[in-house]
Amino acid sequence: MRRVLFWMHLGAGVLAGILILFFSITGSLLAYQRPIQHAMDKRYYRTAPVPSSATRMPLETLIASTESAAHAPVEAVTVHPEAASPIEMQTANREIFFADPYTGSVQGPVSPRSRAFFTQIIALHRWFGLSNASHSTATTVKGAVMILFLFLVLSGAVLWIPGRWNRHTIRTGIVPRFDTHGRSRNYNWHKVTGFWLFLPLALLVVTGIIMAYPWANALLFRLAGSPVPMRNAARQNSRHHASVVPGHLDEAIAQAVSGVGGWQSAAFRLGQNPSELNITVDRGDGGQPQKREQVFVDASTMQVLHRVPFAELSRGQQWRSWVRFIHTGEAGGWWGQTAAMVTALGAIMLSITGFLLFFARLRRLRG
Repeated sequence: MRRVLFWMHLGAGVLAGILILFFSITGSLLAYQRPIQHAMDKRYYRTAPVPSSATRMPLETLIASTESAAHAPVEAVTVHPEAASPIEMQTANREIFFADPYTGSVQGPVSPRSRAFFTQIIALHRWFGLSNASHSTATTVKGAVMILFLFLVLSGAVLWIPGRWNRHTIRTGIVPRFDTHGRSRNYNWHKVTGFWLFLPLALLVVTGIIMAYPWANALLFRLAGSPVPMRNAARQNSRHHASVVPGHLDEAIAQAVSGVGGWQSAAFRLGQNPSELNITVDRGDGGQPQKREQVFVDASTMQVLHRVPFAELSRGQQWRSWVRFIHTGEAGGWWGQTAAMVTALGAIMLSITGFLLFFARLRRLRG
């Protein structure tokens, strides 16, 4: 039985190894995307202190100024509590502009090179860089690779178990050796990497499958004992194109963040529902869903209609909110992102050593 499992493990690795290596390389490049982008954007922040007599310009005015400078409609707006922080505007063509809330000056596109780099890497990681028409096919292929990867992780864990338990076999499986060469070294590094990264690899692969396949996403909700939400086609097709900007947006933001201590950002999209604003108030750094809450504000009266904190979501919605950020490591902040990068680098090591072991075995069979 162990021999059959070994050949299945080997076959799956040969079949999916190149794409696993591809996803691991692109994933490692995305590990610190958020802090890197934030550091790049800080160059555009106000450096002069804000005068005590300065007053903030209305958000509607800043949106109009940004649309004039960008020659494109503003699609999303993000406000931060710090006085020196600009208002972040995302246009319909996905460019980011910064508007100074005191002078009205608009800068942008902000950090275009780094954003273009990460956008390209994300496209490669999610859809192999293919066009929108091929996204569905690319996602299906990626999901199939993730299933093979999950089999490799699980079968590898079984194959790691030594036939005989002694000091030498255990040491070979958990301690890397640097005094060996060739097949012996590759075998040792392959086993050691798989041992130490088994759990993070399993989390990375399972979350990847959930994001790739609707059936896996539905299974997550069923395991949580929650109804599976229906996809909102109208929301998916909703885009802001020269929509009427509601008035008194500053009042809406003030109402939304009222009573939310330590909030770090308040963001909303334009052109989705003309009767109400859906404002996301975040007390974290963007990768911690338990610190978010949705606030629905009446677009005419600017009064809060209702709040939906994380605790009021169904268990399935809570679990699903974690999936992406566990996959990227952002759920754990710097430590989580570092763990995600180490896991991606480990997957690269497993792919390379696996191929080297395969070619060594192939040479022996031919010999």
